[in-house]
This record gives sequence, structure tokens and C-alpha cells, in this order.
Amino acid sequence: MIRAHVLREPPLEFRPGCRHEDPRMGLTRYGPADIETPDRPSTVTVGFVGSAEQISGLQSWLARCSSPIAPKSAKPGQENLHVAFPGFRSDEAFNSQLVLNDSLVGVIPERELRRLANPATLVDIVECYAERAASLSETGRCDVVMCCRPDQPVDNLDTDAASEPAVEPDTEEDESDGSIIGRNFHDLLKARTLGLGPPLQVIRRHTWEGKAEKGVELQDEATRAWNLHVALYYKAGGSPWRLPRHSTDLQTCFVGVSFYRSADGSSLRTAVAQVFNELGDGVVVRGGTAVLSKDDRVPHLHEAEARSLLVSSLSAYRTVHGHQPARVVLHKSSAFSEAEISGFEAAVDEKDIDHLELIWLSRRAPRFFRYGQLPPMRCTTVQLDPTTIVLYTRGSIELFRTYPGMYVPQPLLVRSVSGDVDLRRAAIEILGLSKMNWNNAQLDERDPLTIRTARRVGDILRHVPDSEPPATRYAKYM
Repeated sequence: MIRAHVLREPPLEFRPGCRHEDPRMGLTRYGPADIETPDRPSTVTVGFVGSAEQISGLQSWLARCSSPIAPKSAKPGQENLHVAFPGFRSDEAFNSQLVLNDSLVGVIPERELRRLANPATLVDIVECYAERAASLSETGRCDVVMCCRPDQPVDNLDTDAASEPAVEPDTEEDESDGSIIGRNFHDLLKARTLGLGPPLQVIRRHTWEGKAEKGVELQDEATRAWNLHVALYYKAGGSPWRLPRHSTDLQTCFVGVSFYRSADGSSLRTAVAQVFNELGDGVVVRGGTAVLSKDDRVPHLHEAEARSLLVSSLSAYRTVHGHQPARVVLHKSSAFSEAEISGFEAAVDEKDIDHLELIWLSRRAPRFFRYGQLPPMRCTTVQLDPTTIVLYTRGSIELFRTYPGMYVPQPLLVRSVSGDVDLRRAAIEILGLSKMNWNNAQLDERDPLTIRTARRVGDILRHVPDSEPPATRYAKYM
């Protein structure tokens, strides 16, 4: 008989020693994880690129966000579903404040925006924004540059690149993950500005105006403020929250492997987002060329490429931390080939690391149902065999007393290469990593940070020539 088990929601750590399962409540009660760190961003200096009218409107809303914003009303018993934004200021929550300086503004005249929109290519529009961002970066005074996205549709303008899917071919698109087909403004601008000092934050008008665009579901104002300011704090070098680590835990390096096609469609590459356990900060490593297998029609690496990829990732880990991890957990979005297994094992042998866990995370998993109107609980696991479990990273949440999603939640299929892997521990780690998303303060992302960031990095790296070394800091790709 197959039995379902509901794991305890893994907590996050905020101020040292203070934990909570919800990012918003934890920040409100305890402050960020790095609050006692001397070099944390107690101020975040922001530069702006966009039209004068856009910049003025955004600055006005950011000033409003320095004060509390009431949450969206909730049904009785579901008050935890929406959390008030406490204000981005030095004496609340983040214990930081924005610095808005009129001299750190790159204004694009409305006339120029109209000229570029018709009939220019998307590349011309991106270049216009990139030049302003570069000028602000050269001042050395910006922690983050906010780019107000053009109001006119630009993603469908003619480009010179082939419209190959940016998502990898071995997974179906999630109905809610915002996957983008072809080149778009965000990805091209990020690729063009990876070499700048400060990270970019691309923002749409509806975020600060609160008016929904056609086909866009608008979040309430408090949620929009939470999501934006978490991203700004992280991009400025802060650590909003971290994964708890017990003194007996092995130092673990999580690595996510995903695939992407080059912009011209000529090659299939790998992207790696390497995630550090405690702080969730990532180092990006670009892998070699993958090939489509004739057996399963999904991308795979040759043994030498797999070994080189993981060796490079571990070298980057050592550069940042000053030591090697004792344990490596590698998440991949497609099945492992024998060549890949041999290559990854050779890499940890070369680095004298004793513990390696190879885990395949598939979006194609059987669904289960429970009595009543609500879907299964988040954290529900069903073991199918000694190496495979079904894991619900989205679902009903006890803290909220409801299911907060719009669609029927689809679980992940978690499959280990070896039967020696503790699948319960693997599931808990995946659930924790699903909350390490600095683009929002959401409790229940579907994918863990490892896979999500590797995919996101690939969307941008596909527009970066192989001759250019990629930026290694993940904040540049967000």
C-alpha cells in the first residue's frame, strides 16, 4: 500500500537564532539574517533609467514604501495569508533604507522612446537603456540600477536572432512560471549589462502604479512592496534570510544543472547556478556543449564535460568560501546518463570529497488527491520505490489555512541515482531551497533554487557570446 506523509514545513533563519517558516513574518519579527554583520547594506543607493515621468512615479512609490502598507483583506482564519509591509527603513524589518539621489538618473526622452519603438529592433532599445545604466555604473555610487521597462510592447519586435525556446527541451513549461519564448527586453538587457558593477532591477509600470495590464494579474500593494524590496536588499549585497544549519551538518554545496540553446540555435549548452547552503548566494558557471541523446531525446553531457563542469563549480565554491564542501548535492532537471554519473563522480574524487548525491527533479509526476475541496498539503511526500518519491512543493498550507495558488498544484518527481540517499532529507532540503528566491517573498515556489536559477541563468547566457566570460554573481541575472 502506498502511503502519503506530510513533512514539517522547514523553517528559515533570520536574525541569528531566530526562525520562522514564512519569509515575510520572519523579516518583520526578527530582521534579516545578516543584521549583525558590519558590512551589510544598511542603505541601498538606487539609480534610475527610464522616461522622466516613469522615474518620477517610481520614486514617489518607493518613498511611500518607506512607511507601512496594509495587507490585502483575508477571509476569517486566513489572516496569515497576507502580511503587511512594515516599510523599508532603518528601524523596521530590513533595518535598511533606500537612498534616492536626483543625480543618479538616466533619463530617456519620450521622443527617443517613440523613435526607437517604431520601427527599431529590440536590440536598439536595449542598447539605449544599457548606455544609461553604464553611465550610472561608472559613478561608483549605485548599489542597484532600476530600469523602468518601456510601456510599449517590445518583446515582439523584429530581431536578428532565431526564436528558439529559452527553456530547456526536456521539461514542459509551467503554467505559472512566466517562461518566455524567444528574445525579450529583460533577458537581452541583463545579458548586455552583466559586466557592469551594480546589478539591474527591471520593473514594469504596473508595479508602482497598481494598475493591471491586460492579461496580467496584479498582486496587492503590500505583496508588490515585499517582493521588490527583498530583491533590492539582496542585490545590494544583503542576506534577507538563510537556511538553518546545525553544528553537526556537513558543509554542503548545492549545484543545479540545466540546459539552454545558444541564441542562434547552433549549440546546446549547460548553465550551472551554484548555491551556497547558508546564505543562498550563487556562483554562476557556464558549462560545455551538451548533446541530445538518441535514446531519450533529452540533453546529456559527455563524461569529460560532466567532470569539468563540477570541477569548475567546486573551484568557484572554494574561491568564495576558502574551503571545499564535505558534501555535494547535484540537482538536474533530466535523467542522469552513465557518462554523466561517471564524470560527476570523477570530479568529487579529484577534489577529495566523500559525499555526492545525484538527484533528478522532474516536473512530470503523478498527481494525488485528498478528501475535500483543497489540494494536497505542501510538504506531502509519497514514496514510489526505494529511489523515487513524489513531493508537493506547492499545495495547501497549514499556516495560511488554504491553498494560495490559482492552478491545480503539480508535484515534483524526485529520483536519486543511488539507493543510499535519504529521500526524506532530500525532500526537506528541496522544500527549504524552494523558499530561497530573492525575487519575491513567496513561501511556496514550485522549484528549488538550484533548478530555478540554473534555468534563469540559461535564459540570459544564451545571449552572451562564448568568447565573453559570464558574470559569476547570481544577483546579476535576477
